[in-house]
Amino acid sequence: MNLERSFAETSAPAKIILFGEHFVVYNKPAILASVTKRIKVGVHLNNSKTINIKSDFGIQGSYKDSNFKLIKGGNDSQTILYPLYASARSVLSERHQIVGLDIVVNSEFPYGIGLGSSAASCVATVAAVDSLFHKPDKQYVCDKAIKSERLIHNSSSGADCYISTFGGLMYYKKNEGFNKIYNKKDLSLIIGNTGIRHSTGVLVASVKKFKDKNSSLFNSLSHHAEIICRDAFTAITKGDEKKLGKLMIENHTLLQHIGVSHDKIDYLVNLCIENGALGAKLTGAGGGGIMIALVPQEQKLNIISTIEKNGCKCIAAEIDFDGLISY
Repeated sequence: MNLERSFAETSAPAKIILFGEHFVVYNKPAILASVTKRIKVGVHLNNSKTINIKSDFGIQGSYKDSNFKLIKGGNDSQTILYPLYASARSVLSERHQIVGLDIVVNSEFPYGIGLGSSAASCVATVAAVDSLFHKPDKQYVCDKAIKSERLIHNSSSGADCYISTFGGLMYYKKNEGFNKIYNKKDLSLIIGNTGIRHSTGVLVASVKKFKDKNSSLFNSLSHHAEIICRDAFTAITKGDEKKLGKLMIENHTLLQHIGVSHDKIDYLVNLCIENGALGAKLTGAGGGGIMIALVPQEQKLNIISTIEKNGCKCIAAEIDFDGLISY
């Protein structure tokens, strides 16, 4: 396929898990949403036949014939950049092109806190490189991005890439795939960042250990998590925010039971509820990372201010319905 452009730019949104994290591994449902914070990727052709990647995460590297040269960043830089290189190489190989690229990544949210930065980066990179040839197809982009993201998270279900590509709200079950949720009301959300780094793999393993030692209790908690997800689906479609908030609190309690919350997360969840949030919970793997709260629009700035006064960063977010955007 022939090149049609020498420059392309795309962006893909962050994601949150509204309900069902961890239990989804054991074929229980989860509800995911893309939110209005984005990663933007620009791709320029260059004459050097190297693939240079620069990210505002503070890292920069160059690949030539699969050999990596670190220009800026720490020990984990190659781990972060390699899936983006693989995304670009995969598209170029399929289009039968050997060209050099300068890839620039800019993000509106931090890396590695549970907002799906690796998935959004892969989605936007695949789409940007493919845009050099034609208008990218979202399903093609999603499939390629999932393969690249699995270089970081080898057991990834692909859910993060899917929601980042297609946007909106999705009800997901491992053996059944995705069902779009049509919400009656916009959800007014805030995202609080504890600043505590975590390992998704370690937390997933700890849940398995809990399950193996407490099989009867875990089965009961899993069943409860499934009921919560189903009720949340209904609450979203009906626009019942009060019910949705209560379900978020219930879901957080289940996550506390299986040992994936953290004192700082619990503190922020309680702080939000005490200051008028309809509901709050951890989102993602837990063990630190981030929490989300459903808040009345008129209380949003006050709750953000309260969280920040307690030494944590906080951002406002809405549901993103665009998914992948090509400019």
